[in-house]
Parts: sequence; structure tokens; C-alpha cells
Amino acid sequence: MPRADLTISFQDANDIQQYFSSGRLPTLWRAIPEIEELQTAWETKCDATCFALYKEAVQCGLQKIGKYYNRFDKKPVYILELVLHPYYKLDYIKMAWGGFKEQE
Repeated sequence: MPRADLTISFQDANDIQQYFSSGRLPTLWRAIPEIEELQTAWETKCDATCFALYKEAVQCGLQKIGKYYNRFDKKPVYILELVLHPYYKLDYIKMAWGGFKEQE
């Protein structure tokens, strides 16, 4: 895979980092959805044959994402931010994780 293709392929991680670097927009409520989006994108890349050469590195990245994602369990403020968001409220939580019945 040419270097330009590799750069474009991992642009999603850079885009998310840039999004959280914004000084003009509140971003805390986007933390969980963005981490989940990045994880999904990298899981897809990990299974793609065009990334076979980079599979080990992508898996290491996924482990790091998982480490930080698990820290959300210890910081309820991230969930609270989703609930308090004027548009999303509980909709994102229900869509991503299901309701009470699905979580039992």
C-alpha cells in the first residue's frame, strides 16, 4: 500500500483528534460516540486484506482504544453529558447500547 493510501486510510483517527482540539465547540458529549466510531473503523480495517501488513499495529491501536473506552465506566460524567445534551438525551444510549431490557 503506498504511503499516501496509508495516510488517507488512518485519517479518521486524525479527524477525531482534531475535532477534540476545537477550542470553539463543546466536545465532551461526543467522547463516547467518537471513540466508538474510531473503534468500529479500525476493527473494519483490521479485517481488511489491504491492511494485512498493518494488522498488528491496528490491533495495538484497538487495545489502546479499548483501554480508554473502559475508563468511561469510571467517569459517569461522559454518560451525563450525553443525557444532558439538548438533542440526544437518552436516544444515543438506547441506540448504541439498548434499553433496560437489552442490558439485563
